[in-house]
Amino acid sequence: MKSAVEEKKTYRLNQYLARCGVASRRKAEELILGGEVTVNGKLADHPGIQVTPYEDTVRLRGKLVALTPDITLIMHKPKGVLCSRDDGTGRKTVFDLLPKKYVQAGIQSIGRLDFDSSGLMILTNRGELHQRMEHPSGRVFRVYQVKARGIMNHERKEGLLKGVRLREGIAKAERIEVEKISSDISRFKLTLAEGKNREVRRMCEQVGIEVLDLKRIQYGQIFLGPLPSGKFREPFMEEKSFFEKILRKPKKKSPRAPNPKRGTKKR
Repeated sequence: MKSAVEEKKTYRLNQYLARCGVASRRKAEELILGGEVTVNGKLADHPGIQVTPYEDTVRLRGKLVALTPDITLIMHKPKGVLCSRDDGTGRKTVFDLLPKKYVQAGIQSIGRLDFDSSGLMILTNRGELHQRMEHPSGRVFRVYQVKARGIMNHERKEGLLKGVRLREGIAKAERIEVEKISSDISRFKLTLAEGKNREVRRMCEQVGIEVLDLKRIQYGQIFLGPLPSGKFREPFMEEKSFFEKILRKPKKKSPRAPNPKRGTKKR
């Protein structure tokens, strides 16, 4: 069932084809530029053509392409599994753990975990939900269970809470809950409001501790719970309500960059 938010959404043509499970966005772009896609009976010549579901008619090699039903799944990602569809090395991905019908429906992971990490994964083919859950402006908290070499003392904890500099800019923890320190090993929970590539590992490295094990146990109001490693399930009713609440929240406008010409006087 499509939500009111999804119903009104307009897609770029390559994004629409990916959402329909036809191909990845990159492959869809190749199909479009190869002259294999039509929109409302006319040959599509650009992947950026805007398509409105249930209003525009899209065909690939003459065959009608339509949106698949909304799908959202909760998975316990094991270590040693990629979140991307394919990295060219033949390594196993989370999509190998799913029935083919879900993969063909254009499902994508929300908030990726790196190859060496495990834990909660949310997968969906709802583009708006994907964007709202991942975007930093939404401040949807992610909670990680961390085992690290090094003592999580007051100084290091404060450093992570105040923020450390990564190549993308400042990254900071929203909360740190130290659970156990034994010898030179610290176990703690760390909460973030956004997700950059290997962010927890790089943040910890900046304050002098090495992450040995990393597991995401919560994303917003979705919890990993007792779900076995490598298994997936459909969302519970309260989790579905959380997703709909995320979709109903007004979008935050990005602040405009100041115009250096505005307000200046000629001298």
